[in-house]
Amino acid sequence: MEKKLNKRNHNIDFLRGVAALCIVVIHTAWWSGTAYLPSWFSNLTLLIDVPVFMFLSGMSFHYVQSIGKNLKSLFSQWKKWLYFLIFYCLLLLLFFRETFYASDIFSWIVYLFPHNNQLPVVGGSMWYMIMYVEVTIICSIIICTIRRYYKQVEEKCLKITIGILLLIFFYCASEANSLPIRSTVPFYSIIYLLGYLLSQYKMKDWKQLLLFEGINFLVLLFTCFCFHYGIDDIQSVKFPPFVAYLPFSMISILLFWYLKDHLQLKKENWIHQVGKRAIYFYYAQGISASLLYYIYPNIPFHNWFIVFICMLLCNLIGTTLGAFFLEKSYQYFQQTIKIDKWKKRISHYLKLEKI
Repeated sequence: MEKKLNKRNHNIDFLRGVAALCIVVIHTAWWSGTAYLPSWFSNLTLLIDVPVFMFLSGMSFHYVQSIGKNLKSLFSQWKKWLYFLIFYCLLLLLFFRETFYASDIFSWIVYLFPHNNQLPVVGGSMWYMIMYVEVTIICSIIICTIRRYYKQVEEKCLKITIGILLLIFFYCASEANSLPIRSTVPFYSIIYLLGYLLSQYKMKDWKQLLLFEGINFLVLLFTCFCFHYGIDDIQSVKFPPFVAYLPFSMISILLFWYLKDHLQLKKENWIHQVGKRAIYFYYAQGISASLLYYIYPNIPFHNWFIVFICMLLCNLIGTTLGAFFLEKSYQYFQQTIKIDKWKKRISHYLKLEKI
């Protein structure tokens, strides 16, 4: 491994775009996909999943290194979520009124879904946002605290912190855990801090990648052998994360770590744009993937792979159109009401009041 300079890496946007598109693939294979896809295929789609997002988020924090900026980013995502809820509520009221509970709106505001409805993937996806908020706040506090008080031994302190979180994760994931603590937060905190730590380093070449992947694969085989897990059990060890899910997640994490410094991209492409607008795609895919339940019965093919490709294309088109509409309408809404102008007016008014 080589230590690299603290320079913004735009390959991260591309990799985040790939991860966002993989979420669309996963939510096509699962949910409605469980009706026609073999279990082994659905489980394999989990190869590039949420852990990669958290790893990239940790890498991105290396260029931010500010709790305030992180909180501002979370608040910005929440505002977009509130805007998304307007259209989500309209869809339910217009087409699925029988499963619409007005009282649920207060829970939806904080990403909670107490009741199921006819757009189930939206609520089923929001566990990620809850986890992301928790892990981002916790890890940004840990990193900034270490940088402020232990800057000379920052890397050592981070490694110790990751080690402690590993022990917590192993305990939470064990059957001996008698405390009401789930393994989700410690697991994704490990991934986030690992992304931050490894953002300063790069792999030398593909041979080093194969070496790390080989070691990780042996650990994965040993773990699966000890706990009697197979390819059909990947989803079961994901919710909540179990010990075997860590080496499985490391397969894609190691690959993305290698690619962040070895991609030969001369200019930005549409995948970069997806990465920069990943939050819009994540919100939009919930509705698009839910609508697949109504499209699937009308597919005229019987081969499961052909059906999956058709459904995936529908989901990609629906998600892209939904994300585009969400982004453009949100920008227009912001420009129309001129939020920044009102902020300045309120701030100016408060100053006058103090005088």
